Formats: sequence, C-alpha cells, structure tokens
Amino acid sequence: MKIADECEDEWGRPRTGMVAGALCGVSAGFLSVSDPAAACIFIGIFAGTILSLKVDCLSHAVAALVFILIILSGGLPVISIPATLLCTLGAYIDEYGNDNPAVYRRSRILRIFFDYRFSLKMVVVLLAVLSFAGFMTGFGPLTVLLFLLFEAAYEVGGRIGH
Repeated sequence: MKIADECEDEWGRPRTGMVAGALCGVSAGFLSVSDPAAACIFIGIFAGTILSLKVDCLSHAVAALVFILIILSGGLPVISIPATLLCTLGAYIDEYGNDNPAVYRRSRILRIFFDYRFSLKMVVVLLAVLSFAGFMTGFGPLTVLLFLLFEAAYEVGGRIGH
C-alpha cells in the first residue's frame, strides 16, 4: 500500500497507484480468507484506516473495494472478535499519530513511534504472548514474524518512494 500512496502523493501517477492498491487488496484479501490471524490483522488495519479517515485517495478506495470483494467471495475463517478489535485499535492509534503535526511536535520519541507504527506491532506481539498464556487468539511466533516482514516491506516501499 505504501507504493500506492507514493504513486498518488509523490509521483503523480494515480493509475499506477490504483494498480498497486488493487494488488494490496488482492494479497490482503487472500491472506485474510486463508488465515484467521491474518484476517484479524488486515480487517483491523482496514477498519482502523477507515475510522481515522485515512482512506483519502483513489488507490485506497480501490484497495478497500478489492479487499472487501475477495473477503465476500472467499469467506472469512473463524476469527477472534477481541483480537480483531485490538488490531483495529492498534491500527487506529497508528493512523491517528502518523504524520500528525500535533503529535510530532510533542516529542521525537512519539514521532519515531508513529512513523514506524508501533501500536499495531505491540498488539500483534501481545496477542501472541496471550496465546502462549492459554488464550485462544490464533496468534503465535510465526504470525509475529510474518507481520514484521509485512511491516519491513512497507518500510522498503516507503524508501523506494523517496
């Protein structure tokens, strides 16, 4: 999705952004219909982004539409509602703080925290720890590793854009 953002915001290539957004929607949608933890994460990201009013360009709308269509056609696995709500909260906090001048002015630490979107990362780790403690979250070490790789890809996308 970061590439789609860069195409639209920085490069002036909205059609390329829409294609990148569609690919993001396809991949997040297929992951969501095939894995309960991925579904919690990606539905949480989707909901948190909508709640924070950050679906603000055509590539975001295309990604959202494709994501929804794949989930509706493929069907979601059984997911943990509490885990999905926690992921939504983490994503919302990240979206609220990211690129927010009022938050960034408060401290350099908050800027780093929100630039790298640590709220959702902390939620994913917490859900994996809770799973080890016997709670049925569906999250484990592999979920954390794959989520961190997803986040690393997002950061690489941002570096490509600049």
